[in-house]
Amino acid sequence: MEASPARVIQYFNGEKQNLIPLFQRPYTWTQNNWQTLWDDLMVQYEEGDKGIHFMGAIVSVPARSTPVGVSKYLIIDGQQRLATVSILLCVLRDNLDSNSASRIHEVYLTNKFRDLEDTLKFVPTQADRDMYRAIALDRLVPENKKDVGMVAAYHFFQNKLLNSTDVNGDPVNIAKVLITLEQCLQVVMINLGEDDDPYLIFESLNFKGEPLTQADLVRNYLLMRFRHSISPDGEQERVYSKYWDPLESTLKSSLTEFLRHYMMKDGSDIKKGGIYAAIRTRLNSIDFKEIKRVEDEVCSMQRFETFYAKFLFPEQEEATSIRNRLQNLKDINITTPYPLLLRLFDARYNEDISDVELEKCLGLVESFVVRRAVCGVPTNSLNKLFIQLAKFRNTDCFQSLQRSLSLFSGNLRFPLDDEFASAFMNQPQYGRGSTRFILCCLEKSFKHKEPVDLSTATIEHVLPQTLNHEWKNELGSEPEKVHNMLVDTFGNLTLTGYNPEMGNIPFLEKKVKLENTHIELNRWILQQTNWQAAQIKERAEKLLLIAKNIWMSP
Repeated sequence: MEASPARVIQYFNGEKQNLIPLFQRPYTWTQNNWQTLWDDLMVQYEEGDKGIHFMGAIVSVPARSTPVGVSKYLIIDGQQRLATVSILLCVLRDNLDSNSASRIHEVYLTNKFRDLEDTLKFVPTQADRDMYRAIALDRLVPENKKDVGMVAAYHFFQNKLLNSTDVNGDPVNIAKVLITLEQCLQVVMINLGEDDDPYLIFESLNFKGEPLTQADLVRNYLLMRFRHSISPDGEQERVYSKYWDPLESTLKSSLTEFLRHYMMKDGSDIKKGGIYAAIRTRLNSIDFKEIKRVEDEVCSMQRFETFYAKFLFPEQEEATSIRNRLQNLKDINITTPYPLLLRLFDARYNEDISDVELEKCLGLVESFVVRRAVCGVPTNSLNKLFIQLAKFRNTDCFQSLQRSLSLFSGNLRFPLDDEFASAFMNQPQYGRGSTRFILCCLEKSFKHKEPVDLSTATIEHVLPQTLNHEWKNELGSEPEKVHNMLVDTFGNLTLTGYNPEMGNIPFLEKKVKLENTHIELNRWILQQTNWQAAQIKERAEKLLLIAKNIWMSP
């Protein structure tokens, strides 16, 4: 690594090309940043060309490009400053005499007599490339995009050059501004050598003012393994466009967690902060010359992403039965089975299992999760359990999965019917994250020909959470004891859209409110003349029979 002070203009002098990696952020500086740079430039303008303004450090690394054309450098840190200086040079060119304009264009902005790909001295990332090329090469500044990034920067500096005055009230001398930029803006130039590790730089930089995410680090590391080129068919450009960009576009903020589950599907327990390290370790075993193997890994990520997207967006799954199972797992809001699900969907992709067997496996996972939730079994061991289950054989998946789940005990157990029934009947369920989901599934099990929209339905306590005089009389002897035992159990819980209106009104009045209900769970309640312990327990038994049919025993 070499670090030395240098004038920022040196990045634009000489036959070279400074490239912003395609995986870096687009141009994000705004008026506050431009104003600060202009103010700093004007301070040096007034002092003459003897002053120095320090702009910070710029980190670059030689690009792995084809051995023809100009020397190329990737700007790892400092792209916003270089982009802004380059735009300012364009403004100066367009407002100076022809000789000065030609010098700026041919010395600082372009590599004269070079192929189109090597023409620009500074090449921004894809999002800004066409706009910058129009400004720098074609000298066209779109009038209809004055509020967009580089165009806005161009108009800002042009306004400053044409309308600012110096300390004496005289118009700013544009030629002197150019001299000031050339002589007074200084940076620390940090050049990484071939033996330096640019990934260490990535790990320490900020991304949009925030620490790089694990997905950012993985993307940067992967793409740095390919030769950089700004042509559409360039190696890095092709891999980014074909594989990584679709990953980011589909998964967005879920990309980091996908990469974690992707690495866990083979049996590794990856912590949230260890995704990049795990993928880097895997790829470090591949020689830099074996680019095909690295591309195969990225291709594998993309294939598994198509499965993962269905976990997040079940509507993308074509098979109705599987789509319904995925929607249920999403509604339960549990992600720990995802490494196992990735393996199952890959087995289906490879035609090792059928849609029918996949649906049965998903149903088994759902039953496992729901039964444990009803029984209040702690969930802190599920992560490792599903990693272990992901090691199944690609044949006889359902039998293998069912056998494995049946063998677990303690906090890893799959509750049998007796435990499930006791918890369903007697344990308080209100307040648990799974309770509304279970009630909705019970409602759907009636298979009404015109099913009601449950999206706005909320959980209702038939026996209210707060006892009043009427309800104490309703419950008969020992009302407080009955209330404490049964108020939050499934036998007393239902779904309704009238929740705010019902409160703790007497049972007969609640029945009036529910007379026009479209929810099947409430039909049996309407048939009762009173609501006491016997009715609550009888309803729990009826719902239990349905629940045991939905969520199978191991």
